[in-house]
Amino acid sequence: MAKAFFRFLRGELNGYYITAYNSMLNNATQRIKEFLVERKQEQFNLSNMREEDLKGLGKFAGVFFPRMRLEESISSVRFSESHIVDGEEYSERGLYNAEHEVFHYEHTSQDPSLPDINTLATDNLRSSLVGNETIQGYISENEKDVLDENGKVKASKVMAEPPESGGYSEFYGNQFLFLSEGEATYSELAPSLFIELFKVMQYVRYNGVSLESLCNFINLICPDGLILIQSIEVASDNSHYIVYYRYNPDVTTVQYKAQRISLFENIVKTKFKQIEMSEVI
Repeated sequence: MAKAFFRFLRGELNGYYITAYNSMLNNATQRIKEFLVERKQEQFNLSNMREEDLKGLGKFAGVFFPRMRLEESISSVRFSESHIVDGEEYSERGLYNAEHEVFHYEHTSQDPSLPDINTLATDNLRSSLVGNETIQGYISENEKDVLDENGKVKASKVMAEPPESGGYSEFYGNQFLFLSEGEATYSELAPSLFIELFKVMQYVRYNGVSLESLCNFINLICPDGLILIQSIEVASDNSHYIVYYRYNPDVTTVQYKAQRISLFENIVKTKFKQIEMSEVI
């Protein structure tokens, strides 16, 4: 029965099908074998782990890869923090890294021969102010879902000419930040943050929920003073603690600030139910 199929094939094809049939199981299990071989030398860091393995390990341990709800797109206009070099303010010289959520400051000197920083803007390092750039197209006010998951305008939404009726926006390129439309968007947590989340969740599981666990969690998720605890007091009902903290936006050594703050608020709400966080402005 199994051989009958090959009687109707040309002779030179028989070998191809027999070989494919013979190696089918090996091909189907190739990724599993690679996974097991890699386990011998793998360490729990991004340089030694594939992102798909990290997600799978998280699911196995009950730590799922979260999607963060953002009130604004990652490419929405941001205001930079103060940036002083040799006593001069250069906060207007910032290009925003939308992926890492930090500003990179360029041309921080008084040299008049330096070109405008817009000449250095790219899809990853974005400028917040359009200068004398050429219009690349037009976006109708009736368009919906204009940005992709990376905060870039979809090419299909850009028209070569202004619409005959209705309002529109001029499009100068993805190297510029856009005004927010006020729509909630979602972003996957950065893999490097997921590793920190994994460590935090395992620590809380093994050591329990306590102020010590909270401090360890803050040190991992919001390091270098991004979140500073100012004081802790017992609530009037004696049933929980109130922790007063301050967000420090001037920290320049930390990436993914928005994701870290969102993750911080989410974990405190779900895991530290006997602790109330109160931000000091």
